[in-house]
Amino acid sequence: MLTPTRLLFVAGLVAGLCLASPGAALAGDADAFYKQGIAYKSEGKADEAIDALEHAVAANPKHYYAWAALGGLYKTARKDLPRSIAAYERAAEGLKKDKVVWTNLGTAYYHNKQLDLALKTLIAASAMDPNDGDIRGLLGTVRRQSGDLSGAIADLEAATRLKPDSAEFAANLGVAYRYAKREDDAIKSFQKAIALAPNDASIHFNLGAAYRRQSAKNPDMITKAISEYETATTLDPGYTDAWFDLGFMYKQDHQNDKAIAAFNRYLELNKGKDTGGQKRIEDEIAALGGTPVTDKKPGGKAPAKKPAPKK
Repeated sequence: MLTPTRLLFVAGLVAGLCLASPGAALAGDADAFYKQGIAYKSEGKADEAIDALEHAVAANPKHYYAWAALGGLYKTARKDLPRSIAAYERAAEGLKKDKVVWTNLGTAYYHNKQLDLALKTLIAASAMDPNDGDIRGLLGTVRRQSGDLSGAIADLEAATRLKPDSAEFAANLGVAYRYAKREDDAIKSFQKAIALAPNDASIHFNLGAAYRRQSAKNPDMITKAISEYETATTLDPGYTDAWFDLGFMYKQDHQNDKAIAAFNRYLELNKGKDTGGQKRIEDEIAALGGTPVTDKKPGGKAPAKKPAPKK
């Protein structure tokens, strides 16, 4: 038989259990929703995954892994960088030593043009694992865009050592060398990048630009620059900047007909975009004795040329 005191004790225990159970149930719900969300994600069902993960963080706002998963899905499936950043920030609150979460947050800041926050976050991520080539490579790019050339080169050199098969890091190192006016080093890096990714038009463009910058002092570089620009435009016929530079290199090499053709291709691609560039190239074509495509009448016919003035 229970005494009044023991009755009170049992009643209090039951009441305590009743009060505790909603929280325990919510935590259990959060884990269940999280697992469901990850399952949907693995099946490629992004909307269902987001819905389940949002239920998980609603049930438990400190479910940091659910926040991390949401950060990725908001970015890739919804193209919503602000929500992605907010989710990653919540994840980073609890996952203070998770380099993947911090790297993803830094990357999201970078894509959102928040360079100061990207730099700070990626420095923290790199400190967690200084031998992670991917983090060092991204950090180097952010440092360069932030104006820290020496830091950028140090990180990108480390990235290329850690991931010697990465054409991206070799190319980005070449860009950093170029900004530091280390043209010979830039050329070597771009050449290495091309060896790794021979069909990347942007790397051929960058190598062509590196040759072009040296062509005034070394005419042998003209032919090399033309070759790289031609490769870039062959790989990517819509590469507007490559056609622009190629026209000037043809002009410098006295291949006027090819220069006119390259300039006109630039005008076709640039239509309605850079009006300053358009005017400059129209003047270049006219100076070479050609007719800009922008001067042609509907149907593709150019206006009749005026006869040369009599002497």
